[in-house]
Amino acid sequence: MPKNPKAGPIVEPKHTVGFLLRLLQHTVRQAMDDALRKQGVELSFAAVVALFGLRFEPGVTGAKLARRAFVSAQTMNSVLRHLELDGLIDRRPHPDSRRADSWSLTEAGLVELERAHSVGSSVFTKMLASFDAAEVTALSDYLRRCIHALGGGDDLGLPLELRASREAPPAARSRRVTASRTPASTARGT
Repeated sequence: MPKNPKAGPIVEPKHTVGFLLRLLQHTVRQAMDDALRKQGVELSFAAVVALFGLRFEPGVTGAKLARRAFVSAQTMNSVLRHLELDGLIDRRPHPDSRRADSWSLTEAGLVELERAHSVGSSVFTKMLASFDAAEVTALSDYLRRCIHALGGGDDLGLPLELRASREAPPAARSRRVTASRTPASTARGT
């Protein structure tokens, strides 16, 4: 059988992790949009992320909300204008920048966020149904460590409990210590 000259080397599992994470993000976003629509919550995923961000950091700029929602500043500006027209958020001049607006939730926005949160919780419950509590904790820890390894997370304005730890968790430290103390002859099985 002739070789395909354009075919590259077989991809190692560690290189597929990024693809799987992107696929998961896309799948979660689609599932959220579908679930929101089925429950009559007329919000996009970006709008939910914006409301969530405003819940934890009132007065934040649209640019910061855009980074959190993984959309362009222009897209977030459109989302914010629609949320404002629907009475879910208020706009004021930003105290530190004449060029930026400061956004905050209204009571109606908080109610809609709670509805969206309920729908989102059902999506995540379904996603994690095959995991036990220890596995969910481990998965969360692994994802935080990936974020930390790449130097991210702090600028997303996440609540502290969702941010990546600056120190490796005890399990990771003990694995490194154990691995570094293993004699070479033991590792080779001689």
